[in-house]
Amino acid sequence: MKQKSFFQAVGIILGMIIVGCILSIFGCSSGGHTPSGQAGNTTREEVVYFTGNGLMKESRMSLSQMLELPNAHFEHRYSLINNWPNEKILVARGVKISEILKAAGIKDEAKCILVKGEDGYECSYTREQLLETKRFYFPGVREREASRAELAEPIIAYEYMEDSEQLSEARADRLCLIMPQAYVHEQNQHSFVKAVSEIHVTVDDPGKWEAATVYPPAGNIKKGDSVKLQHKHMGKVKMYYTLDGSMPGENATLYNPSTYQPELNQPIVINQDTCIKVVVKGFGKYDSDMAEYRYQIK
Repeated sequence: MKQKSFFQAVGIILGMIIVGCILSIFGCSSGGHTPSGQAGNTTREEVVYFTGNGLMKESRMSLSQMLELPNAHFEHRYSLINNWPNEKILVARGVKISEILKAAGIKDEAKCILVKGEDGYECSYTREQLLETKRFYFPGVREREASRAELAEPIIAYEYMEDSEQLSEARADRLCLIMPQAYVHEQNQHSFVKAVSEIHVTVDDPGKWEAATVYPPAGNIKKGDSVKLQHKHMGKVKMYYTLDGSMPGENATLYNPSTYQPELNQPIVINQDTCIKVVVKGFGKYDSDMAEYRYQIK
């Protein structure tokens, strides 16, 4: 009887060992690919859907499939400015959006790219903004100092950490589109999309942003009176203006630096005959035509 019990116990132990081995083998094989140099446990089966007539065909791609794309891995520090505005540094590890869209079959004639998050937040970009514009990490973003700029890539990040400059501190999180700055003053954080669920690509012409308007209208004005720049999409666009006759660009004066602190959006005081030239910039459309408004002291 004792001998029978002994053999039963041995059989149970051997069975447990065999089951453990099988589970270990299958557990390793289902863990996905972790590129060299990355922290383990990064592969999660999050899926992004690719839709729209700007693709060869509609498809889906999991994070593990993104990680398998050749020459697609990218990790870096990112400078960002939000709409408050506050400047921050973020570290991120992810996959280049350019390689993801190439693998998804983006057409040469595709022009608009809309990235959607699970929470309903979405942001659109022109092809040029997302794939063709040179973008950078600015270590001196807090001082708005651009001389030490480093090239950076737009990515779908799977590990990241705000307010850190150490890549070792990046932690796994929901897939997030991270867009570097094109210039040191650019407010870019509102273009980030977290929990990316769909990327919709079309051949539609994105068009230009509407030109800024002014109040009071151009014409005669009293010395010391002020002019307000206006736009129906104030929360989405930035208005850059000059008063010296030059063409406004990225280094011109930003009229509306804050979406949340309207007192920072200062009207333009007119003390002499003045020509205001203004251009509207924003993600999702091309820059507006330059608008020109002339005021004469009466």
